[in-house]
Amino acid sequence: MTANASMETTNYRYYRRMAWQILRSRYAAAVAEGLDAGASDTDARRVAAQSVRGDTRAFMSELLTHAPVPAVLVFLGAAQEWGDSGERLLEQEGAVLALVDTVEPRPPWRGPEALSREMAEDDARWGVWVQAWVALFRVTGPEAAAAVDQQPAGPPPQTSSPPTSAGLRRWAPLLYSAVAVVGTTAVVVFMTRK
Repeated sequence: MTANASMETTNYRYYRRMAWQILRSRYAAAVAEGLDAGASDTDARRVAAQSVRGDTRAFMSELLTHAPVPAVLVFLGAAQEWGDSGERLLEQEGAVLALVDTVEPRPPWRGPEALSREMAEDDARWGVWVQAWVALFRVTGPEAAAAVDQQPAGPPPQTSSPPTSAGLRRWAPLLYSAVAVVGTTAVVVFMTRK
């Protein structure tokens, strides 16, 4: 790695760390505001996460496409539960910063383009992006395929058993997004038939 490339990578990671801290600060301020308004802790965290959902999704779309596959696998193992609105992800600083420390200015594998905040706020677009990311990530190797299929590393089992409840909880945000895409598509098709 040349000195210029090394400096570019260092700066890239530094600015992603700053962006994460700003995002977490906005989330913490929104949680405090919700608590001050009398909301329960759970509700305050959910509403606060929703207020930064587009930025969180856009940020994560960049990290998940600019980190090397082994780092993404570690992240997926550490940050198994994002929460319905991303509130749990925003409280997992260590896992996200560990991923930030691996990102490269140019994507190290062929993934979908990172989303803008506006695109990431749209549940349908986010769902399409998640599906594209899963499809492209799983072809990077057997470990990636096993991670997104909720299968243990190694050869796939010979029988097809339903995913475990732990596996479903782990990928609940991705599944929720996929359901949102299917639901939106069904509504559009239904409305255009009338």
